[in-house]
Amino acid sequence: MEEEIKQSWWKRNWKWALPSGGCLTILIIIAIVIGVTFNSLTKSTSIIAYINVVTELQANKEVAEALGKPIEIRDEGYDPEFSKDRLDIQMELDGQKADGTLIAKADKIDGKWVYSMCMITVEGTDQVIDIKDALND
Repeated sequence: MEEEIKQSWWKRNWKWALPSGGCLTILIIIAIVIGVTFNSLTKSTSIIAYINVVTELQANKEVAEALGKPIEIRDEGYDPEFSKDRLDIQMELDGQKADGTLIAKADKIDGKWVYSMCMITVEGTDQVIDIKDALND
């Protein structure tokens, strides 16, 4: 009788195990990098307060009426690493109807962003739009 030669698991399955294991490893590394980056941005900087201001600015109907859509934001001076628990920005806004200036100030108190000022001044008019209350809800 012929003796049956058994191959090892690796010799029988390497054609699918190697690519699958490599791809899975790459996906896990990417997920870890994304998680660490997001965690460091949200916990250590004022980026969340900044995002809240920009989101409310873009969604506010009164601002859209005064400036026109789309609203472009020129924020060359914003540095999220400058202050971790304080947001103090002034940005120029370009709208389809008019231009404006956004001034926003916020402090992180007990893990929550509290806005002390967030207003848009429309150029060429006396109109001032305060969106602070919408942000503090």
